Amino acid sequence: MTLLIRIFITFMLCTSVFAETDLSSSKLSDKKHFQVSYTSKLDPIEINNLHAWIIYIKDANGKAVHAAEVTVIGGMPEHNHGLPTKPQVTKNLGDGCYLLEGMKFHMLGWWAVTVSIMNENTTDTVTFNLKL
Repeated sequence: MTLLIRIFITFMLCTSVFAETDLSSSKLSDKKHFQVSYTSKLDPIEINNLHAWIIYIKDANGKAVHAAEVTVIGGMPEHNHGLPTKPQVTKNLGDGCYLLEGMKFHMLGWWAVTVSIMNENTTDTVTFNLKL
């Protein structure tokens, strides 16, 4: 098989897998404990620009989560590397809103950002997919 054919097959497989990926900015967490969404202060999100997100968290009953511990990691699933920065929640803005600073994407492609939430004795995660 020629190199060009292998590259084309790899591209088609990756494109078809990504085409089925949920790109929504609002999701139910994995264990269904939280409804989580985000907005970026950089719209549209661009590569190589440091920016902040606001993360919104509600419990399963739709009430704002006021005192969660929130951590974020991310990376490119197809490249097996993480974010070039270490984003941190720097401020609880109240009413279930949290300021996440230090977001940066340094390459075009598929990014996955996982938000981990701990509130009282409940922990859960949600992963957001982005295509830049």
